[in-house]
Amino acid sequence: MDFVYTEQQVRDVSDFLQLYMKKNNIPFLTADECAQALADASILTNTKGPKMGFNFREMLRQCRDGVFNNQVSGAYQRKPGARWKISYVG
Repeated sequence: MDFVYTEQQVRDVSDFLQLYMKKNNIPFLTADECAQALADASILTNTKGPKMGFNFREMLRQCRDGVFNNQVSGAYQRKPGARWKISYVG
């Protein structure tokens, strides 16, 4: 499956998540929690791919792999293959 995102989508996702965490006083979210928040806000679907949240994790992988100039702010993995966390960066 090919999931093609745009630089604008990456910016929108990043901006939304940072604002969401600020408004709700949340220091960090898991990728699944982010995927659900993005789906609830109709920013990025949560149901394509083999399991829930696949779309968001695929966007994170593409950012990590240099497909985009932008990154999702606060997103990190301790090592490739580890679970993603997204931190509020203020």
